[in-house]
Amino acid sequence: MMKFLAWAGFIIAIIGGVGLVGVGLSGAVMVIAVLGAMTIIGIDIAKDRKPDQHAYIGAFVVPSLLVSIGGAFPNWLGDKFEDLWGWASRHMGDWVGTTTIGLALTAVAISFIVSTRTDASSRLGR
Repeated sequence: MMKFLAWAGFIIAIIGGVGLVGVGLSGAVMVIAVLGAMTIIGIDIAKDRKPDQHAYIGAFVVPSLLVSIGGAFPNWLGDKFEDLWGWASRHMGDWVGTTTIGLALTAVAISFIVSTRTDASSRLGR
């Protein structure tokens, strides 16, 4: 019964999300998503004073959510993200062998590998 309720709730959440887009509130949902992701990051780090898998996922997702909102502050952040990407591209690109999407995907892959190694709850058998 709980599995059925979980899936029913999930489908209702999708319908609600589609409805919010339909009535023009997708920008507000993006703000809520950013706040939610930042809350999850904060809780994850506060739990044991180190970032685990949830914080890594949040760190991967929050920049895209932020710049998707639009407006002066997100545009300013987008410029800062481009500066950070330029620095990473110059300093890490040669080491990885690319300065394009390969570097970004390599960084994400490495972060997920590290997160599974540092988070005991994500290991198999637990």
